[in-house]
Amino acid sequence: MARTISLDLGDSGLLGLAEGGGVFGPSPGCALVLGERLFLGEEARQRSRLSPRLVASDFWARLDADPLGPPFPQGLTSADLVHAHLESIWRKAKAGTDEVILALPGVYDESQMGVLLGITQSLAMPVGGLVDAAVAAASAGFPGERLIHLDLGLRRAVATEIRQGDSLVRERVVRIDRFGLDEIHDAQMRGAAEAFVRRERFDPLHDAGTEQQLFDRLPALLAALSREGSSTLALAAPGREVAIEFLQAEAEEWTAAFATELSQQVSLLKGHGESTSVLVSSHAARLPGLLARLAAIRGVEVVILQAEAAAAGALRGRAAVRSPSGALRFVTSLPRSDGPKGAMDKAAAILPLPPAAASAAKSGPRPTHVLLGSVARAITEEPLVVGAAPAAGVRALRLEGEVAGVSRAHCRLFESGGAAFVEDLSTFGTFLNGERVPGRAALARGDRIRVGSPGIELWLITASEG
Repeated sequence: MARTISLDLGDSGLLGLAEGGGVFGPSPGCALVLGERLFLGEEARQRSRLSPRLVASDFWARLDADPLGPPFPQGLTSADLVHAHLESIWRKAKAGTDEVILALPGVYDESQMGVLLGITQSLAMPVGGLVDAAVAAASAGFPGERLIHLDLGLRRAVATEIRQGDSLVRERVVRIDRFGLDEIHDAQMRGAAEAFVRRERFDPLHDAGTEQQLFDRLPALLAALSREGSSTLALAAPGREVAIEFLQAEAEEWTAAFATELSQQVSLLKGHGESTSVLVSSHAARLPGLLARLAAIRGVEVVILQAEAAAAGALRGRAAVRSPSGALRFVTSLPRSDGPKGAMDKAAAILPLPPAAASAAKSGPRPTHVLLGSVARAITEEPLVVGAAPAAGVRALRLEGEVAGVSRAHCRLFESGGAAFVEDLSTFGTFLNGERVPGRAALARGDRIRVGSPGIELWLITASEG
């Protein structure tokens, strides 16, 4: 029976969705060239730390006919690897398929789209239309006059601004080429490895085998930290097993610069006074600390999209995406939906925020001051650093006397997006209402912050209701 399939061609994981059911992928945009053998997708990723110089992960981002150069075989191009990778998905999906709708990153130029369409023609792929992946993902129906779709590829981040009226219209695409998932994963690898060196005098990056172990186990560790706030990672070293406990705050620190830059970009794109939904791709949502930063922006509703969101949107909107025969066009607007209803729409439904991010968006009276004894200090956008010896030149609340477990700069309090937050900066931990703060947490009037042991307590108060 004839059918339509959609292919989301993001390099962080090629994914196909078939009309009537069936998912192909995801297959990450990773290739490993070992002599005459070519490994693609997950097979390549699982070997990537064993032969790192022979790994290519930028071919979907480049999508050109320029040679990759040494150490790859002479004449091998990124287009060759795109052809091989797309063919590996098409082999599984083509039986009974008479139409393919492609969801593409909004950063491709006409030359790259031309190369891609040449590849699909060589594969005899019946492409019926092309649509911006961010617009497709947003078409399930979300609240707000403005939507901002945030995605992370292997080599870059992309923020897409979409205006929502009777239809969804792409207005602006901002590409951040300074980092992508590859750089984020490398930072996480270095951070975790440094923790092993400090605590156990064991360097997992010294040996390719343990480096690959660390690379393979990091995603599960990060997921556990997001859920629980702490988790243990064990690695098999020669003659022994080495295990250490990690905290969510540590993982957030490894990649804090990336999460900060993405949230700042969203703040710049968000219109003043407009209700905005920030649609976070499944890849971007795994960046520690990002969701909490986004949730703290005034007037923003954070939505986590499932991995199939773009492919589901392309399939659902295929009637509007289809191009006249022989005249393919790249669609950047789609009809607006009233919200997820059907089976395919559920792939784009809102997922619940992880506990750490949800706590950052909690409601309730915002505290305006922190009270220590009889001294009240205002909580403003300029952070207030609390500790035994805060640095000169910063707003500070100095804790006098000898108290065990208090760092020089122990924590900081600040206002952002109409909410108040505490962020732990210490080695020993900051406790909010008796529970350790996993990186940062939102504050409400009446909350208590404890630092040190047995501890100094700070009270959160609202000095003025106006």
